[in-house]
Amino acid sequence: MISNPVKDFAEGLGKGATEGLLNYGEEKLKELIGLFKDRKLRFIGDKRTIENARETKKSGEWAFYKDYIKDKELLFIIRLGLVLRRVEEDQERLQNLKEKIKKKYELKGLHIAYFAQNGLLNRYVGILLDNLDSPENLNKVITNTLNNIEKHTIFVDWRYTKRQLVKESITITSAHSSSIFIISGIGSVAKIVHESEEALIKMLNKYELEKITTGKKEILFFKRVLKK
Repeated sequence: MISNPVKDFAEGLGKGATEGLLNYGEEKLKELIGLFKDRKLRFIGDKRTIENARETKKSGEWAFYKDYIKDKELLFIIRLGLVLRRVEEDQERLQNLKEKIKKKYELKGLHIAYFAQNGLLNRYVGILLDNLDSPENLNKVITNTLNNIEKHTIFVDWRYTKRQLVKESITITSAHSSSIFIISGIGSVAKIVHESEEALIKMLNKYELEKITTGKKEILFFKRVLKK
């Protein structure tokens, strides 16, 4: 007969809290605590990926964002982005986790996870720190950006052409006056972003460009130039 640690624990408490705890056993208590601690991770399904998720709590990134982002749901999705980064070399697990995140948090949640996975959030915060003067303001700006990520970021996919990318960039920046506007091209679509760069610089002339370029990534950060 397979035991149910939650049920067993509840029945133990039914006999009396002290007696139940004494009879439950140290290993069973650890098992129960683990179940409660990892309950938000259960939807991932894969044990190895869940273990990767546990490991993210030891990272400096997690320690930073835990202190400066107060929205618990956003913080958890950021953590999932860090997990995506850890499983990047395993395409099967990577794709499985992407699908699970999209199913649970929809496309917007997946984009927030991408934002953390691909280093966009780290650099975005770095840019913000040049101008913000308090942790409260940092939390406010990051939270607003992530909750409205489609107003601040284009995640380029195979459906984009150079012309479409430039047109959509102009539309978004004109409609929302983003102080920082980001275009992210990962993998094969990095080429589209690279080839659009010159036209984007010309059309987004109220912004200055900072970029991250690697073999697999082309990420453009357009920073609005403040009037003096």
